This record gives sequence, C-alpha cells and structure tokens, in this order.
Amino acid sequence: MSNPNALPEWLVALQQAVKSSSLAVVAQRLGVSRTMVSQVCNQKYPGDLVRVKRLVEGAYLASTLICPILGEIRQDQCLAHQGRSNVSSNPLYIQVYKACRSGCPHSRIPEEKQLKRPIRLRTEGETVELYHAGRVISRLTFQAAGDEQVLVKLLSNELEHLAMRLNQLLKKQGEGK
Repeated sequence: MSNPNALPEWLVALQQAVKSSSLAVVAQRLGVSRTMVSQVCNQKYPGDLVRVKRLVEGAYLASTLICPILGEIRQDQCLAHQGRSNVSSNPLYIQVYKACRSGCPHSRIPEEKQLKRPIRLRTEGETVELYHAGRVISRLTFQAAGDEQVLVKLLSNELEHLAMRLNQLLKKQGEGK
C-alpha cells in the first residue's frame, strides 16, 4: 500500500537534481527562476504546479508525448515550444508555433491566444508526404543565403527533426508486432 504522505515522483526527482547539482543548474535546465525551484522543492510554490510537473517529468524523468508536428518529444520541450513568442524563419518551427495555437491536445496556451485561423492538425492514419532530401537541401541552402554557419545550423535542425520522425515510425512499427 502506498504512503499517502509520500512525495510525488516528479518532486523527488526535482529535489534529487538540486541536491546533486545546484538550484541554478536545475533552474537553467527547466528555464525557470532559482526562487521558483526553491519554492517548489520546499512545497511552498503558489503558482502552476502542473506546468512545473511537466517540466520536471520531461527534463529529469524522460516523460514524452506525441507532438502532431515533431512526433515524440519530451514534455519540457513541448512547453518550451509553446512558450516561444517569436517565430523564426525555420518552416518546422513555424508549423510547431501554429500547431501549439491551433488546438493541439498538449497545448496550455489560453484560448484567447489561439490562432484566429487554426491549421488542421494531422491525425493518426493520415498519409504523410514523402521526404525529398534534394528539395530540403535546396530550401535550406537558399535560407542560409551563403552563410555556411547558418547552413550547418539549419541542416542540424533538419537532421534532429528527421531523427524524431524516424524514431516515431520505428516505435509505431515495434508496437504493431
């Protein structure tokens, strides 16, 4: 039988992370203030504990979810994408920004901040367009405008995205067996 006074797993993980490193390191990893981490650890935080729980579960307990754009990502990454206020020129990040504001089931963005013209989110079983590496390389080369460092960063982001999509497909294939 479980102890009713036992701390939740995510809170224990947060406290252990602070013990093994520092408030500053944990706060930076979660993208929050040291004061907030301290208050949560001491169970005195008056704010949104659900958000903190998701951040901790993603960063320290490897808790994931399925993003309609990126596939499987950690919960803290999902919250970070939702928190972005500016949209880059990266088409992938534009899609993520729009999906977060178009009724994604994981979004915590208030309704009044949702897009007035939401995009249609992909659902299970829908066909996905084939990947054309040549087109992507041409687009990214054009976006980099001759700057090799920018091109390397764009290609790196694209490779991370492909890895997430591939892992998602492999996971689905493994579940189907």
